[in-house]
Amino acid sequence: MREKMHSITRRLGLLTAAAALFAGTLGGAATLAEAASPRAAENKMVLVARQDPGTLDFVKSNLTAMRLWIPANVVEPLVYFNKDGSVSPGVAESWTISDDKKTYTFKIRDTKFSNGAPVTAEDVIYSLNTMKNSPVVDYAAAYEAVTAIDKVDDHTVKVTLSRPSQNFWQGMGAISGLIQPEASAGTIATNPIGTGPYKLARYTTNSAFEFEANPTYWGEAPPVKNVTVRIITDGTAGLNALEAGEVDALPVITIDLWEQLSKRELDKKYSLVTYPQVGEPTYAVLNQKLDKDLRETIAKTLDRQSYNDAFGAAWGAENTCTFALPNQVWYSPESPETCPFPYDMEGAMAAIAEKGYASTPLEYASLSDVPDLSLPADIMVPAMQAAGFNVTRNAIDLARYSQLIFQGRPPQFDVTIMSGDANPVQWACPDPTKAGWSTYCSAEYTKALADADIALTPEDYAAQMKKAADILRKDAVIVPLIAKKGVGLFNPDLKGFQEPRVGVALEMSKLHW
Repeated sequence: MREKMHSITRRLGLLTAAAALFAGTLGGAATLAEAASPRAAENKMVLVARQDPGTLDFVKSNLTAMRLWIPANVVEPLVYFNKDGSVSPGVAESWTISDDKKTYTFKIRDTKFSNGAPVTAEDVIYSLNTMKNSPVVDYAAAYEAVTAIDKVDDHTVKVTLSRPSQNFWQGMGAISGLIQPEASAGTIATNPIGTGPYKLARYTTNSAFEFEANPTYWGEAPPVKNVTVRIITDGTAGLNALEAGEVDALPVITIDLWEQLSKRELDKKYSLVTYPQVGEPTYAVLNQKLDKDLRETIAKTLDRQSYNDAFGAAWGAENTCTFALPNQVWYSPESPETCPFPYDMEGAMAAIAEKGYASTPLEYASLSDVPDLSLPADIMVPAMQAAGFNVTRNAIDLARYSQLIFQGRPPQFDVTIMSGDANPVQWACPDPTKAGWSTYCSAEYTKALADADIALTPEDYAAQMKKAADILRKDAVIVPLIAKKGVGLFNPDLKGFQEPRVGVALEMSKLHW
């Protein structure tokens, strides 16, 4: 539940959205751009963050405000998973995987951390064990099958698993696989150390991050040597700073600013990029205790396009009936094949009349202080009422919502709408008595996810994840509506943007003037 709370909280300040207008690479709108950045000649750049993460401790924090800047830039994972499915070296220069997929042997790169200390096998063992015990469930989950992490020699570490685990392997290219020096663990909250292309020179709370090129970096030196990330919590002020030439990019444009992008034609003046990694799904949650036919009837009142239209930026979201984002292999856009209960108001009205659902009072819980969730509630409740449901809306603030919804056992309301992490494992729950708003208690669904984890090939993994997604959508408890994307605005002269490889981390070393 704490993860869910974090997810909602993150949404308040960040993320989301955007566009298929991406012109291939940054710089596509150069003819309409403002004057070239004065920092181009100095090989510097200034980016904007909307939130101060408060802590840079990547072991204990899952805030996007931290994950955007520290992983991949300062602290690297053992490996990188590329968009095309290939795997590139990170802190590990090579690796071998046993035929039974239960033994991973990593050859550690002969390099140094940004503080000059050599990277040792002991540091790798320490890092993996630390992430194994992370309080962030998603980070620790990668290690569920790990039984031993051992030193083979000064540059070789062996990880032994009790069973094959896709989650483990993928985790080694994510935050779960970040490598830090044990000796510097005490400063991780303010000055994390790693092997990445940048080192953090300064972090001033509620003001800025200052990054400098890491002189000990093992790879190609980053083209832009000095990067400032200014923390500007007022989104409009951030856009104004971009127009004034004071900053060079807002890599994450929150949903509350989408309308401004179009009205001010900023999406034409600057390079607009969209990427799914910082996005999140928006979905209805129907109480599992409700009759399944009743849940299916509610699902038929959900016109996905109306929710998409409400956000006023078609480039920012896709309609979907799959709990996923477009970069996940089991994702599918809305289609007759993947939507078992498509929008059908007449069918819903007929079912309500035939089965007497109008006499069933339904309690709808909505958030009063989270605009991007109160807005879809404004659509959903009237639609249900128009269909004939006897539904009462209870608008409550986030603090009370977290008590009643996330901590309620059994669930206290019948219908709500949420938005958050796209990890389908978060719902897994084999025991129906544990049902809550943050769980989907289905033995079949939980087994499908477990089968995906032990899959021996990527193809088998994808097949099992699609099976799990199908179970979820057909039971009409978690009803996906739209997949919101991440969106950013860049100075057209600032090129090289690539979709994040380590979670949501923006790889600043790929950008260049």
